[in-house]
Amino acid sequence: MRKLRIGVDLDGVVFRTLDRVLEIYNEHKGSSYQADDIRSWDSHHWMDGDEYVYEIFNDPEIYRDLPLAPGAREVLTRLDSRHEVFLVSDTPAHCLVPRMEQLRRVFPPDRVRFMGERQIFIGKFKEHILLDVLLDDKPANIVRFQQAGHGTAVVYDWLLNRDLTGYPRVRDWYEFEKLIETMEQA
Repeated sequence: MRKLRIGVDLDGVVFRTLDRVLEIYNEHKGSSYQADDIRSWDSHHWMDGDEYVYEIFNDPEIYRDLPLAPGAREVLTRLDSRHEVFLVSDTPAHCLVPRMEQLRRVFPPDRVRFMGERQIFIGKFKEHILLDVLLDDKPANIVRFQQAGHGTAVVYDWLLNRDLTGYPRVRDWYEFEKLIETMEQA
């Protein structure tokens, strides 16, 4: 089996951040937007041009208790036992304390290596990290990582990234785990 260096994005991949942001937005605005209503990276275009949504993304409190994507904890734990897993995120600096608190609760450092060894990278340019695989949902990250030529960029599927083609795409964590299993044998 080939041991891989796997990077996984947090927002939209490990955590269902957009679901929580829209929940807060809807409560505040009296609207009923769902994640499937957002069909491109610039969320406000699908919300009558309202940029208030970005204020929510920049509120440290939302990073304290985000819902996990189904399967994320169990698949990441299994992958961590066979590979080097790295958490890679463009979390705003002022949101890092609540983000780290939740990560420690969800992935206790004494149970998963990537937390115990603090294999967590914060930054916009994920292509600078030498990985075999990057799982991300943001089109710009996918394109830049693939162009850097270090490894394989995998798209975590959302309606907002469906126009991005030519890359492996997974709909959930279980599909990602199967893809990694095929890469282990290559």
